[in-house]
Amino acid sequence: MSKEVRNTLLMTAFALIFGLVLGVVHEITAGPIEAQKEKALKEAYQAVVPDATEFNDLGATPEGAAEAIADGDYNAEITSVLEAVTDDMAVGYVINVVSHGGYGGDIAFSMGVDEGGSILGISITSIAETPGLGMRAQTDPDWLPQFYGKEPGTTFTLGENVDSITSATFTSRCVTRGVNAGLAYVDYVLGGGEIK
Repeated sequence: MSKEVRNTLLMTAFALIFGLVLGVVHEITAGPIEAQKEKALKEAYQAVVPDATEFNDLGATPEGAAEAIADGDYNAEITSVLEAVTDDMAVGYVINVVSHGGYGGDIAFSMGVDEGGSILGISITSIAETPGLGMRAQTDPDWLPQFYGKEPGTTFTLGENVDSITSATFTSRCVTRGVNAGLAYVDYVLGGGEIK
């Protein structure tokens, strides 16, 4: 057998063995990784509607609302909506948003709103912004709370009723647009209003 054939067979055998090992490792770790993601989401839901004891998925974003949000200047999408319940009574909603256009890419967050449409809390679930700058959207204890408790129907605008994170305009704009998309969804579907 020539050296080239032997080396080719060896490389093929190594590739098959490593492929098999990677497949087995994936099968072993896929379940725990998915469980960890679910746990993190449930913690985010609880953080944004603390009074709720359970969260019921309301299904996909209704087509009319999804189209209206897509047509707006939000550059964001609503990925799911959950009803927050305590003692069989709705106490609010969790709106899961993916906002596009951050400096490091998409920013995903869960946003809790009460029955009247005011924001109770926001928990960022996925962000890849610049450490020390855009990442402050997640770590600055004063930045996200500026969205909380405003009158229903409020539209947030950087520099007017929302302060930008210093040196992180892309991040600030991305989150603000996502929050506005979530509120537009609330107005359109849950409140019976129209997209603004």
